Amino acid sequence: MPDRAPSLFVSSVSLGVTVIGLYIVFVLFVTIGFGSYIYRTAWQAEPVTATAQENRTLVADIDNLLFIIKREQDLERSKTLVSEDIQIHAAAMSDIETRHSKSFGTIATAKRALRAEVDATLGKLSEYQYDLAGPQRLIYDTTLENMSIAVAAEEANLRATTADLQLRALLRTLGEGLAGSDVDLDTTDRYAAFHDDALAKLDLLSKGVDSANTASLAIKAEKAALQAQIDALRLRWTAHDEQILALQSTLGPGDPARARLSALSLNFPIFPDILMRFVSFPTIFLTLIVTIAAGGLGTVVAFSRRYYSAKNANELTLSRLFVNVGEGIAAAIAIFLFSGAGMLALTQGSGPANDVELSPYTVAFIAFLSGFMAEDAFASIQSAGKRIFKPDPPAEKNGQATDEGGKPEQV
Repeated sequence: MPDRAPSLFVSSVSLGVTVIGLYIVFVLFVTIGFGSYIYRTAWQAEPVTATAQENRTLVADIDNLLFIIKREQDLERSKTLVSEDIQIHAAAMSDIETRHSKSFGTIATAKRALRAEVDATLGKLSEYQYDLAGPQRLIYDTTLENMSIAVAAEEANLRATTADLQLRALLRTLGEGLAGSDVDLDTTDRYAAFHDDALAKLDLLSKGVDSANTASLAIKAEKAALQAQIDALRLRWTAHDEQILALQSTLGPGDPARARLSALSLNFPIFPDILMRFVSFPTIFLTLIVTIAAGGLGTVVAFSRRYYSAKNANELTLSRLFVNVGEGIAAAIAIFLFSGAGMLALTQGSGPANDVELSPYTVAFIAFLSGFMAEDAFASIQSAGKRIFKPDPPAEKNGQATDEGGKPEQV
């Protein structure tokens, strides 16, 4: 016995917590279902709106009003998300513009280094130009002069690369001139080494310029793609704003209907529009929800009464609770189906003269009783089914049944 006491206590606590939780769930659904039904039928009986006459028929229907408000809320949320995306993209654009501006500085630094190497190489060429013979010297001087003219005539941002190309041509001209002149072998070898070293330095610096230009172009392409995304987001924001204004032209921001329906929106982190969704359900669906919740609530009430009875407390378990709830809900659904089939006179007038609906009050009350007395409810359902499917008695032979049927009953 001492070993079983903690287990019994834990089982009792879990069962009690489950009963309380089911109480809350079923009461909540009954309350929301009835409240939504009352709200919807009251609106249909007396719509509240102050809109223009041409839109009065449209907004008099609560379903249209709920659609307008729900659509406007969705558009406002989408508009807010688009605004946040625009801000995020704008921050990214600022970063890209900063990187793009810095890339210009990198390009300028690389070009200055290339131009400085070109000038330094030109200064070193004077050591070899005096070894050229007369005709070769003239060709070299003409090439050097053309180089200066071409570089001066080029745009400022292209002068470094132009000077690099012109210097390569000048080095080639000088090498050819030395080869055609009467110079010693030592001078030829020194110039060959100088030529190779100069070209290696120029190649390295030229690649640096090309890399800086490529990086700048990549940043520019990234900037253009991001700008296209920002433009698309701004178009979406404008489209959402225009749709909101169109909806507000149908149902004005100060319309009493908007104020009344906006009260259905709850400031909850989860399911903020649960009341609005319930009100948008058809009345027959609300009746079904209330019927199921009332059946479950009646079952929980009956179970809790038996649970606190000293006679039956030890026989009730958590699994038995769920079985009873399922039976109560099944009985409530059966009551709803019987009511909808016209087997029970449970209708009430609502709306136009020909619009007759199930009364949720009567159906929910019987559903509660069916959940409270699930076993008796199933017995009644079975007896009703037997009456429906009961076969007709067979006719007796020799017309005896006809003769007896023709005689009046004796009191």
